Amino acid sequence: MGAYSIQIEQARRFALLVGNYSRENFNHPGPAFLYVQAWGEDLFYALLRVVPAAWNGEVIGLYLLSSFFAACVVMVGVRWGGGRAGLAMLAVVGLFGALHPSIFASDWMPYEYVPAYLAFVVSAASVAGGRSRDSWIAALSGWFLIHGHACFLLFVPLISLAVVALRLLPQVRARTRPRVEWRVWVPAAVISGLFALPIVLELALYWPGNFGRYFDYSDSAQSGGHAVAQVVEYVLWFWWPHAGAWAVVAVLVLAAGGAVWRMPGGAVRRFCLALLGVNALSTVAFIAYTATGIDEVNQYYIGYFYWSAPVLMVLVLVLAGIEWLGARTTGPGAAARRVAVVLALAGCAAFAVAPLTRLSTEHADPGNPVGTGPIADPALPVGVTRIGELAAGRYAVISFQHNAWPAITGILVQAERLGIPACVADPWWAFMMTNEFICTHKEILDGLQFSVWAPGTVPRGMPVLFRLRRGVVTNGAS
Repeated sequence: MGAYSIQIEQARRFALLVGNYSRENFNHPGPAFLYVQAWGEDLFYALLRVVPAAWNGEVIGLYLLSSFFAACVVMVGVRWGGGRAGLAMLAVVGLFGALHPSIFASDWMPYEYVPAYLAFVVSAASVAGGRSRDSWIAALSGWFLIHGHACFLLFVPLISLAVVALRLLPQVRARTRPRVEWRVWVPAAVISGLFALPIVLELALYWPGNFGRYFDYSDSAQSGGHAVAQVVEYVLWFWWPHAGAWAVVAVLVLAAGGAVWRMPGGAVRRFCLALLGVNALSTVAFIAYTATGIDEVNQYYIGYFYWSAPVLMVLVLVLAGIEWLGARTTGPGAAARRVAVVLALAGCAAFAVAPLTRLSTEHADPGNPVGTGPIADPALPVGVTRIGELAAGRYAVISFQHNAWPAITGILVQAERLGIPACVADPWWAFMMTNEFICTHKEILDGLQFSVWAPGTVPRGMPVLFRLRRGVVTNGAS
């Protein structure tokens, strides 16, 4: 949270051109998610003062974004099959949120990609099925994904090109000139131009920028190189993280395929076929990414967005069931609509009572699991104010142990908000702390030295300036 906030403060000044940091020592392509958080802070904290801290406003911005992507999924269903299809989509989204509540209740980026990716694959399937008017959803969600993580430079163009090729295939076969639907494609083009702008600017100013690091990483020994069994095990985990995952995949695939085959003909059936096709392509891309791009196949958070695969299968099953029931009932109170309403209410209720959706902003124990709330540190404002008093206008030059980095992010953000000049002595940390907070040689010479230690590691006899939950601050260089 502190590391993101460093960049969010830059986004508030429209000075941020890159995305969130990666542990591979580069930044992801674009800042879209961070700008949403910045605007959330500006609106809900700085302007309206309806939340107690800047971080709360940042999180509300992400909550609204994730809710928007969920609403897009439901809207696509309404366009294809009316109210009952939309309710079916809502039921599945609610169930998805109940099973993985952190995708709507956390500001950790691997969770943020999940609603965006679901909206992308669903809208891409809609366009592939013939509804070009949903192309703006695919463009918007796709560009958010590209900004969020470098891996989506594979997934989004691949799926988008496949969809465009599928739409152009009838014209190619008929040897006719494709008809350009300007009202449909202009919004997608405008969105693409807007989201491409910071990436192009960053490349122009700092060529080759982070893209050079992406190629360096892809050519390194860290990237891929896993055995087939490891790749298969990793991919199956997202379908069923227990024994018997093969059986679960087989059941879902066969059930969804059989359900579509038995569906009554019409628009919803065409949409379901498109969902199956996009899901298959997404799976192929994810297998390739796992085999060639992921460094550690025991780090499942890298692929959380692929939870979409079983969700799409369940979505097809629910849509097929509702359509099958609707074909056999008539009247305003048809059973299909009543079932859809019950499913939607059940999915939303399950999500509402899921424990991790109740995010606390109170002080939390550092040992608590991710999702129980931030670790707010009451000593931080007073401690950083003390640093400013001692530095007396000079730069506070901070050196620290590796394990103390979480405390450093909070110190830097708090210092910026209080107008206290502070920087980190070690340039290796630029990927996380950003170049703005890396000390120059002059700042190191002229500044006042401080050290931050992990709790329990302060050398005996060294005077302590103040203590944080995740670090201990002392005078002098370490």
